[in-house]
Amino acid sequence: MRDWDAELQEILADPMFDDVRPPRRRSTADERLRASFLEVLEFIEGHNRFPSEDGDMEEATLARTLKSIQENEKKRQFCLPYDDLGILARPEDKDAAQSTDPAAPKTPEEELDDILNDPLFDDVSSDSGSIFELPDYMQRILKERAEADSIAKRTECKNFADYREGFEIIHKKLNDGHARLIRFKEAHLAEGAYFVLGNMLVYLDHINKDAERRDSRGRADDRTRCIFENGTENDVYQQTLVKSLYTEGYTVVDYSEIESDHLEKAFNVTDKDVATGYIYVLSSLSDNPEIKSIENLYKIGFTRQTVEQRVANAANESTYLFAPVKIVASWKVYNVKASAFEDVIHRLFSNVQLQVDTGIAKPQEWFVVPFEIIEQAVKYIIEGKPIAYDHNIQKLIMLKEPEKPQPIDEPKQKGFFGRLFNKKK
Repeated sequence: MRDWDAELQEILADPMFDDVRPPRRRSTADERLRASFLEVLEFIEGHNRFPSEDGDMEEATLARTLKSIQENEKKRQFCLPYDDLGILARPEDKDAAQSTDPAAPKTPEEELDDILNDPLFDDVSSDSGSIFELPDYMQRILKERAEADSIAKRTECKNFADYREGFEIIHKKLNDGHARLIRFKEAHLAEGAYFVLGNMLVYLDHINKDAERRDSRGRADDRTRCIFENGTENDVYQQTLVKSLYTEGYTVVDYSEIESDHLEKAFNVTDKDVATGYIYVLSSLSDNPEIKSIENLYKIGFTRQTVEQRVANAANESTYLFAPVKIVASWKVYNVKASAFEDVIHRLFSNVQLQVDTGIAKPQEWFVVPFEIIEQAVKYIIEGKPIAYDHNIQKLIMLKEPEKPQPIDEPKQKGFFGRLFNKKK
């Protein structure tokens, strides 16, 4: 018998076919509609409300998408199989579902849907709230899902002793300001991260990425191993954990990597004063409406030239957003690696870095932060004080310095970097 597969492979291996590529497949209208509807569902789950046309551009687009689907029966029918929140459901849909073979076995998801689609909920009215708030029955569904998923079944963690110290360290950092809580985002989900769920610390020990499991929307949904500070653990799915944390969770952000002696390690102080460059702060004079609309947008950079020389050609350089700039302030740096100083500033404000693409490059030195905060940060760095920036409250956080024995003959001076900078405006 001829091995057709082997012969076909031999033919396709011929060098004549090296440049042959399959035609690029374009997405169909159905695929685009499904993707848009899934974005609507993700917004509702994340914000616990319907998108509003009065929101930002992205939210308004989602609101119009949902309205179009609800008003077009063909689109609505197409999206129904993906509607796990029931926002498109109508009584006739339940009647059609009930007309199917009752003897056919149902999946656990279908059984849950039967419970949630019980006629008991048909009389629930949403007139009492804003048109952009989820009806009570949908909020109840989301709450029940989150509670069931987040609690799941916990078992005793046999090797909890391996994790106990980590929980104790996080508690200490939260108490002394070296760590803070911020609202959870799915991007925070990573092995080794700590979260607060239902007033309890949770450590995400492992995500079983080898399984490559996906949920109905195509999102990664692998098993996780979560360790709780009360000595229990569970293996909930990734998206289950995400839903729970969105509902009642926070992410623990550790600021302690800005060590109290980091500045001393980064700066090389010598006995002779040698000017090494300028740290500068600029604001953009761009005519681009998107750039002009951003308040407190500043570029923080370093140059070995004078600042005036460095920005002379700003309108033609991508790092300056192809626009003239205004010099807000500059600091002349002595006896230090000014690039290291710049690195400290950029690490400090990394959470408020402007994400912009000029088409040629992605400038890395623009930050959305009030100038007085920048000025204060430079002052603290000069004085050698360990700090962190909390962008949620727009304030610098003073980190506690560890107590160090001081040599008896140490010269008295105002600060470690007190004489190294000369500020000019």
